[in-house]
Amino acid sequence: MNMMLSARRWLWLALLSGGLLLLVLQYRLWLDDSGIIASRQLQQYISDLRHKNTVQQQHNDELLAEVQDLKRGTELLEEYAREDLSLVREGETFILFADPEQP
Repeated sequence: MNMMLSARRWLWLALLSGGLLLLVLQYRLWLDDSGIIASRQLQQYISDLRHKNTVQQQHNDELLAEVQDLKRGTELLEEYAREDLSLVREGETFILFADPEQP
């Protein structure tokens, strides 16, 4: 009888230890910094960064094309001078249409 009681205790101790180990492993699998939830959050963050990088790369390509156009030709440079600096060629007349001020 005493031996049977001892065997039951060992069985309960083994089951309790196994259950505790299972709980610890489940916690680490799902909720730890290297778990499934954190991994999915990191993958979403990486996806967002890749999208932002794509958008930024397109903007950089546009700027590079603009710089190359400025280096090669004078048409874009002349357009900037006319629109941004209000420059005119010799013999041209500059006319500015202004909106009347509202009282």
